[in-house]
Amino acid sequence: MATVPAAAPKQEGDTKAYKFGDIEILLTPNELGVYTAIHIPNLSRRPMFFSITVRVTGPRGYAVTMKREFPSVLPGDSGRDAGLLISKDKAPVPTDPTVQIVAFEQVGS
Repeated sequence: MATVPAAAPKQEGDTKAYKFGDIEILLTPNELGVYTAIHIPNLSRRPMFFSITVRVTGPRGYAVTMKREFPSVLPGDSGRDAGLLISKDKAPVPTDPTVQIVAFEQVGS
């Protein structure tokens, strides 16, 4: 699993869309933090378990890690989840955040 995007993210308004193979991660900064949405499609022919940990960063110390698990994603379906990431250190919210995949696990159910 690649930990850096293969290409530059696409930007639509304030939202940046990163692609890591088939995994898509959307980042939208707001006044509280960075809204982070993850989309992982199951392209196999059997149910899959996915676990992903991402790290969203920006200048001036903003760094927040988010882990999500998708226990039983059916074939042809997708694991989707989102959350607002707020810096515990009260670092300023970046207007141009970046994301990297720290860990990814995929296991057949």
